[in-house]
Amino acid sequence: MLDEVSILEQAEFEYHFKKQRFALLMLPKTRCIFPVKVAYNCEQHEFLCNRPSYLLCQNAMITTTYRQLLKAELDQRIENNPSYSLRAMAAQMKISSGMLSSILNGKRNLSAKRAIELAKTLKFDKRKTDYFVALVQFDSVKSEEVRAEILETIYHLAPKSKAFELDLDVFSMIADWHHVPILKMTRTTLPSLTPEIISKHLDISLAQASEALDRLFRLGLLETDEQGHIRSCKSQIITNAPTSSALRHFHRQMLTKAIESLETQTATEKFVGSETFAFNEEDLEKAKEIMEECFSRIVRLASARQDKKNVYHLGIQMFRLTKDIK
Repeated sequence: MLDEVSILEQAEFEYHFKKQRFALLMLPKTRCIFPVKVAYNCEQHEFLCNRPSYLLCQNAMITTTYRQLLKAELDQRIENNPSYSLRAMAAQMKISSGMLSSILNGKRNLSAKRAIELAKTLKFDKRKTDYFVALVQFDSVKSEEVRAEILETIYHLAPKSKAFELDLDVFSMIADWHHVPILKMTRTTLPSLTPEIISKHLDISLAQASEALDRLFRLGLLETDEQGHIRSCKSQIITNAPTSSALRHFHRQMLTKAIESLETQTATEKFVGSETFAFNEEDLEKAKEIMEECFSRIVRLASARQDKKNVYHLGIQMFRLTKDIK
């Protein structure tokens, strides 16, 4: 089998990774050299590959080797502080600038032990340290079985991609709940996406469906491909103001839809569960990490199938019920 495949247009590959079946769906007009061993998150158009490791997001390919992580860290620090430099970073890492340059250029390798020491000098947090060390181990280990285990670790630790970020003004234009489901309907088995179909499946008026469809096209969030099919052309939508009134409006509407589902959907169509407990707020950040992992795992589950017939919404709420107890 060839180590690399040149992909010039939309293509599908399958690879049995750790006895699981993953399908690689390339976006149209993507041009790259792509290794054939792949684990992926198709829903977000992210592809984590080995030898070397790559992250593909839309039409941009970004290497995620440990060298690239260090380069990205250097670039970020220079952006935050123009007086910072490769020499300054080397001094912080307690190595020569020549050695750092050799590491970044692939002329010198790192061991896992050395990676832990360097991560400490750069003041990486635990998750970033574990991610950095895993990338170093992946680069040096020869055993395919061990590499597969490390790849799984990398997949879980990799930082979330922000392929596209809407500013508050733009997000406010699509804050009404039905816009996001329309984007996701492009990834279902629906043969076409028309105002009539949207109106029927989302139970909104034909006028609302038409206006929303037009708005998503105007904002560049939907496009028509060469075959005339409507598709989503942005992999993620993330606002940069999580406490904004527009985002609160969106969450409020989705919570209303959740309440409606209590009466309109059967137990086989939904999951509803809750738990009430005493909790120390100092552990809230750890709880958020667990909930984020829950989101990621369910999105990966959704991504593993191509025959998706409906659009679901997953919401997790954890909030205080009591006033401050002194």
